[in-house]
Amino acid sequence: MHKLWGKIVFGISTASLVGLYCLSFMPSALAKGNGNGNSQNNTTTSSNNGGGNGNGNNNNQSNNTSTTTSSTTTSSNSGSTQSPSSTSTASSDFSSIVFNLDCVISGTVGNNSYSGSNCTNAGVSFGTLTIKQNPFDSTKVDVVIDLAGNNVHKILDVSLNYNDSKFQNNAFEVSSSSPYDVKSFNVAENSIKAGPYSGLDLKISPKATGPSNDGFTATISLDAFDLNPEDFNFQDQLNKIFAAVHIGNYGNDPGVSGGNSIWVGASSYYKAPPPPVKVPEPGVTGALGLFAVTTLGLMKKNKQFRHQN
Repeated sequence: MHKLWGKIVFGISTASLVGLYCLSFMPSALAKGNGNGNSQNNTTTSSNNGGGNGNGNNNNQSNNTSTTTSSTTTSSNSGSTQSPSSTSTASSDFSSIVFNLDCVISGTVGNNSYSGSNCTNAGVSFGTLTIKQNPFDSTKVDVVIDLAGNNVHKILDVSLNYNDSKFQNNAFEVSSSSPYDVKSFNVAENSIKAGPYSGLDLKISPKATGPSNDGFTATISLDAFDLNPEDFNFQDQLNKIFAAVHIGNYGNDPGVSGGNSIWVGASSYYKAPPPPVKVPEPGVTGALGLFAVTTLGLMKKNKQFRHQN
């Protein structure tokens, strides 16, 4: 009986010490190894020039020049001359792409009115459009709209671009991941209009039941495809914007409610790093250490007991 007890105590002690080592040292090493080169955000531009529904898309190329911290990628989705698209940290190191809603297609900002086929930087931010991996299904992506102000505007439409050479008018499915449902969506490669601006690929219209639906999140999926945020990191047919948002309940300035609407676009983006690897709290490590010491004490006491008997 004493031998059996000794074996049990010895096993518990060994497992405790191994667990203490793994939890105390291994996560720290992993966090240190995964943190290199991820501390900077890069504003970049890209090219997705499709001359129609898939025309010339088979000439898509990618030339990568990389170091341990960054890479320079050249890509295009047309038969035209290749143009540099981005200079940033390798995309596999990031979990989401955040597009800055930083230019005006059609509408008023302050005392200035804009309209036409361009997207003009008005010196203000209307919010962000984030594309990230769906946390429950890695084959899907989430599109999250966060407008300026505190829930004062209404999202009327969201227009995106995708990799023309990879999908070419495929049957995407769009569902809602927020309290606001999807009213409709439409796929028409290089033909989606954002106000007077034309040349985008995918349009999503949320169902708005109140004065604001800020924070709307849509989930995009496609059968037989493992979608990634990078699949939607392309400029429109005119090589000017990555995405567009139609904003309602707008009062001529971002964050101010009113009776107007405005079409805005995203001409730049940055890549957000993934969450850091969690390291055990000092209290947890201390508790494990105390448990190990106590177990070793029991082993020693048991050995003395067996020696005396």
